[in-house]
Parts: sequence; structure tokens; C-alpha cells
Amino acid sequence: MKLKFVLILLAAFTISQAADTQLPQTKIKDLKNKVVKTQSLYKDGPILINFWSLSCEPCKKEMVHLDKFHQQYAEAGFRIMSINIDSPRSASKVKSYVKSQKYSFPVFLDPRAEFFRKTGGKVMPYVLLVNKSGEIISRHMGYNPGDEKKLEAEIRELLGIKSTDQKREEKALEK
Repeated sequence: MKLKFVLILLAAFTISQAADTQLPQTKIKDLKNKVVKTQSLYKDGPILINFWSLSCEPCKKEMVHLDKFHQQYAEAGFRIMSINIDSPRSASKVKSYVKSQKYSFPVFLDPRAEFFRKTGGKVMPYVLLVNKSGEIISRHMGYNPGDEKKLEAEIRELLGIKSTDQKREEKALEK
């Protein structure tokens, strides 16, 4: 009887852990009010999802780097998806801010922060790296200058792109 109870608890724990690693399925809207299913975000390849708000200065600083990553790794099938969690009343301000920054990545709205919370978000900026199967590979909360280097290394690893150091090491081993 005890063994059966332990097995049930273990199974429940395993299922809850698996659910935490899969991107939740829900719907969000883009800046033109078009509804998008979250499972369609990663269908073409791995993505980075960035949650932010207008009042978050670290978010804005990080987004400059994210825009560079979006452009730099687009040919490898990698994309950035940015999701603003400001209130519905701020939507027009969000649109004008995004337009003024000329970001190359799409921006979506999560005005009640439902998707943010479902993914485990508590602090902004909040970044998720998601593979093409919808599995959350890594999570980053907050931003300090220099964090973008670690994030870029994770992006390169997700895409299977070797760093210059890795290439040098391989060549040295071949000799």
C-alpha cells in the first residue's frame, strides 16, 4: 500500500515537473490586435521570449541586445518574441514606444500578465529560451549589463553554433 502511494506521488511530481518545462498553450495578441496561439510561436524553430513593461528600465536596456540577437541569428532559424505586460490602458504607449525603437522582432501584449505568470514569471525582465519542441530550455530573471554575453552563449548552444574558442580547441585536438 505504501509503495503504491509513493509511486503515485512520484508520478504526480514527474508530471508537474514536465509541465513546468513545456511552454504553456494559450493565446496572446500582437500590436495589431491579431490573436496568436503560443504553440505557433516556436513551430519554425527555437525562440527567445522576453517579458517586459514600459516602466522597467533594465527591460529596455536588455531589448537593445535582444534586437541584435534577433537579426544576427535569424538565418539560423532563431527568433525573438517580445511580450509586454502593461495594462490595457497603456497599449497605445506600448505601440508608440515599440515604433520609436524600430525593433526587428514582433511584440505581443499580455495585459493581465496571465502568460507571464503561467511561465513562472515573477521579476522583469523575464526571458525564456524555448526549443522547437516548445520545451523551456532556460529562464533568466532580471538584467544586469553583461548578462547578454551568457544569454548569447546559450542561444549559440541551442542553435548548435560553436564559439571561436570551441573551434580553436577542436583544431588543437586534431593536431
